[in-house]
Amino acid sequence: MTRFHHTWIVEVELEVTNPEGRAAQRIFDSLVAYGCEETEPYPTQVAREDGRWLEVSLPVWAPSQWAAIAAGAATLSDACARARADVGVVRIGAAESSRGHEAYRGRLREMESTAS
Repeated sequence: MTRFHHTWIVEVELEVTNPEGRAAQRIFDSLVAYGCEETEPYPTQVAREDGRWLEVSLPVWAPSQWAAIAAGAATLSDACARARADVGVVRIGAAESSRGHEAYRGRLREMESTAS
């Protein structure tokens, strides 16, 4: 088991199934409560205007990538509960930096463009 902990960036895409009342904004506001000066500029968010889709990035402190995903899922679960948000589909990933996430998205686009 890994004993060294460091910061991971967790990126989450989620579908909000009860977007009324600005649920996506409430989720983000709940996540901000976990932040501090050392975590700036995180968390970050991108949301559709209708509030049905939200993408957030947040830092977590964990010994491994899998532990980072678990910590991110737990943090997001708490934020969604506090925001009284109902969630449909969720995609979650963890990387050592935002560049790691960007590289993954590039590989995914490349793979999708060559798929038949």
